Amino acid sequence: MRTTRSQSGKGFTLIELLVVIAIISVLISLLLPAVQSAREAARRISSTNNLKQIGLAMHNYENTVGCFPGFGHSTAFAFSPLARILPYMEQASLVNLVNFNVPVYTGSGPNIRFNPPLITAANYVVGSFLCPSDGGNPRFTANLGGDSAGTNYAVCTGSGTMLNYHIEIPTDGMFWYGSAVTIANVSDGTSNTMMASQIRLGNNLTSSGPKPSDFNRQYASNTSLSPGLPGLSLGGKQLVNPDLAALTGNINSWRGDRGYSWLVGRLTSTGYSAYLPPNSKIPDLNAHGRGWHAARSFHPGGVITLMSDGSVRFVKDSIPVETWRSLASRNGGEVISADTY
Repeated sequence: MRTTRSQSGKGFTLIELLVVIAIISVLISLLLPAVQSAREAARRISSTNNLKQIGLAMHNYENTVGCFPGFGHSTAFAFSPLARILPYMEQASLVNLVNFNVPVYTGSGPNIRFNPPLITAANYVVGSFLCPSDGGNPRFTANLGGDSAGTNYAVCTGSGTMLNYHIEIPTDGMFWYGSAVTIANVSDGTSNTMMASQIRLGNNLTSSGPKPSDFNRQYASNTSLSPGLPGLSLGGKQLVNPDLAALTGNINSWRGDRGYSWLVGRLTSTGYSAYLPPNSKIPDLNAHGRGWHAARSFHPGGVITLMSDGSVRFVKDSIPVETWRSLASRNGGEVISADTY
């Protein structure tokens, strides 16, 4: 006798399947922002730790040498403060590659190149000098001197007001060419004076035309400004506290070598001023190695900033520019309330 199996159940209908897919899609859409937020929080913690490590190394350098490191004593020997603190950052193998007794560059003008004994060091990618939120290529080829490894951290050269944008003369900040600032020189208080912050890696491109969409990775290059001592001039008049929105409004030359080398003590590579607020919508401007470069990051809403006492704070983009500039000066005598930033 042949029996038939009774089917007591049935499969999903098309409508039921679509409902399940819709529910899963909703759950994923709710979960994704939380995952992204968690990842950004982890990246922000990592970048904070990098700056804390830099701050600790700065203070160990000061304790040993008697002052904080400067940008070198000339453009030829312009090693960055980041390079000078390597012995205090557990970078023993890299320290052996950096000979501070030879010039950073050889040649001049378009023929300038990294000094051969420093080429290996210049190409060494230092993870502690990179912010994981940036995501840009840390290797540069279209920069001054030859191939190099970049950085997301720069030291504060001051407020950028008056002539404090020109680091070949003493500024109101912590760093310039030949600076040897001590803790005693920071009369505003080390907890109220910036030491370093974040910058965005350049896109390694030189372009022309109006302001690019990724101007945060490029700066305006205005070589029509006249170089001189102690600063830049326009139409025979010294350029002080300029309207950067106007000066960059019709620029058609853009460079993408921001942060091009942790080794080099130049404003475009390892310096920033507080003339522009964090993550400013106005592009940076540079001419003949001088200019105004802002602190910038890929963290939503602000930048992570290292203070001169070694503490690290997240400073919001909405900080009043006057307060931001006050934090950049070491001896301005400003009274700064933590409630304002």
